[in-house]
Amino acid sequence: MTPGPRGDNDGSVDQARLWDALAQVEDPELPVSLVDLGLVRELEVAQGHVRIGLTYTSLACPCVEMIKEDVHAAVAALPDVASVQVDDVLEAWSRDDVSPAGIEALRIVAVL
Repeated sequence: MTPGPRGDNDGSVDQARLWDALAQVEDPELPVSLVDLGLVRELEVAQGHVRIGLTYTSLACPCVEMIKEDVHAAVAALPDVASVQVDDVLEAWSRDDVSPAGIEALRIVAVL
């Protein structure tokens, strides 16, 4: 498993709420959250402005824009969020990035 995402949080937005919101966003092709898939690589908060860096399971992922829109909507709905920026982080993704809960969810749908 890779280390947690890079970033800073100045406390202007509740960290637990951010992670809960991100955990509600599922990959459109898999019934697993972006958090459990290990796709959230950067999370920065400064004075209510949130920047999220995402990688994808494939560089040719056809759902990139849909994922970005879902992340933006989920985070923008949180209290104290002034703005949301979702950026691509072009880092290789692998099965090693998936959390134990994500692996179990993928096993249930016979992907792993």
